[in-house]
Amino acid sequence: MMMMSAKETDLTLNSAVKEGFIRKVDNGFGNRVDREANKIFDLFYANKFDEVYARCDEKINSSLMHSHAKTFISFLYALLTLESNEIARGKEAIEQTLQFCEKKRKSKSFMQSVSSFVWKNDVDKYTDSEVHAELVYAECQIMIGLLTFFGDQNIVSLIKAALKITSSNQNFKFCQTILNERTIWQSPEVKMHFESGVCNGIGIFNLVVSMMPKKILKLLTFVGFSGDKNLALEMIKRSTEIKEGLRSRVSAMSIQGFALYFEQLMGLCEIDSKWIDEITYDLKSRFPNGVFVLFFSGKHYLLKGEPDKAINEFTECIALQDSWKQIHNICNWDLVWCYALKNDWENAAKHAMILREECAYSPATNEYQFAVFKMMQMEYEKRSDLKNVIKDSIKSVVKLKKRYAGKTIPQEKFICTRAAQYAENEREPLVVLMELFYVWNVFAMTSDSKSLIDPLLQKIDNKLIELRSKKTINDEIALLTLVKGVLLRNLGAYDAAENCFKFMIEMEDDIQRDTYIVPHSSLELGITHLKAGKYDQAEECLEKTKSGYEKFLNESV
Repeated sequence: MMMMSAKETDLTLNSAVKEGFIRKVDNGFGNRVDREANKIFDLFYANKFDEVYARCDEKINSSLMHSHAKTFISFLYALLTLESNEIARGKEAIEQTLQFCEKKRKSKSFMQSVSSFVWKNDVDKYTDSEVHAELVYAECQIMIGLLTFFGDQNIVSLIKAALKITSSNQNFKFCQTILNERTIWQSPEVKMHFESGVCNGIGIFNLVVSMMPKKILKLLTFVGFSGDKNLALEMIKRSTEIKEGLRSRVSAMSIQGFALYFEQLMGLCEIDSKWIDEITYDLKSRFPNGVFVLFFSGKHYLLKGEPDKAINEFTECIALQDSWKQIHNICNWDLVWCYALKNDWENAAKHAMILREECAYSPATNEYQFAVFKMMQMEYEKRSDLKNVIKDSIKSVVKLKKRYAGKTIPQEKFICTRAAQYAENEREPLVVLMELFYVWNVFAMTSDSKSLIDPLLQKIDNKLIELRSKKTINDEIALLTLVKGVLLRNLGAYDAAENCFKFMIEMEDDIQRDTYIVPHSSLELGITHLKAGKYDQAEECLEKTKSGYEKFLNESV
């Protein structure tokens, strides 16, 4: 699948008017849509969710924009809960908007439909209402595809979701053709809003597909496409730059979610930090009490290695509203790591248990994390009374495992295996904690902060001396050495980090149980070469990691 770049889609509005590409007809359509959509987003960011729903419901049967706005919010609510009843409501709302789109899209006779396979559509024959209906239709297709992925767990549903996303892909390509070839627009504002939507849609489509698990990605590739992450970021950035565009705030929210959450969990946290700074600070200046602003702002502080500031943002965010409990869950998730990085085991365990009781997503993970923090509390506070609490918690982890999109999330699968192993043979609490930090990429939250990293390194060094004196199993020494290398790299000590990873690779034959450590040491060595600017060595190392290791615990993390 070939997509044009943002630059290739960018015809400046002023020159377009000047050269006759836009026919200016000022009947207020663009301005009315602009004002109403911005009002809805202002209410949303001001936490006035009931007013948003009421405003949308007033015109839900007469205005595609109002119908689509409510659909997007219902989709977002469902995606954040991943609860079956909310997913069903979200899909129902999307289906209603799709039906509305069918009424607004340009109708074609049978012969016109057949001839479109041979001759290109004359996009100038589409009205502004019809082209926007095409855009909304494409957006709804990808939303319903995503909810199907997360809501159903059988192969038939996954195939249906893939087909929905395929349809979305075709519609976005057609919308891009309209943007590039249409010569008559009602006003510059109408074209601006359409361009904002096309860039946002193509960007999010490619971003979503590029993030899919391997097996699902194979299915999508089979039906004809794959995601291009670089194109995705380029197009989403273009949409955020069209600040008056109707989709600019959706793009801002999407890229914040990707950069601050997905990249932290699954990626290298390498994204245009200046861009994220600008988006975060801009929204914070306009909506200082918006919950969809505060939890992103809190995460931003956390990834900069400032947990105290992050705690303030997350705590305030929780206190501001109760209607979106999912936001509470997101904040509590990050409060777990804020307190853990501060060695406040009591509060870390407290927020893990809040998640276990209130969040439907991955209860096994939250139960395990509660147990790990109680282990640390037991060790550092000499609380032998916590031993049975930990034992009971560990035993319940495996029973709580869940599946999403037909798969157990990699981290949860790993954690359940670890819980079963711990129930048989107890392990050093610090080793269990560092492994948990590694699995969730918590070390990315230390940034290059010496105040956070140095105490961790001191604990690791002390524990390594203790373990070596006991002539303990090599697996625990290996795990702590792997983690030490990651922390040294965060400080910019690349040579020392490389030595840790090379030492682990050389220890391969001595590691009995935790066989994932060597492949991950090879991966981390490649990443370290990359960050140090040793690109040839990085490519060689990463290629070796990719092709040289398989079928080990934690392979997907």
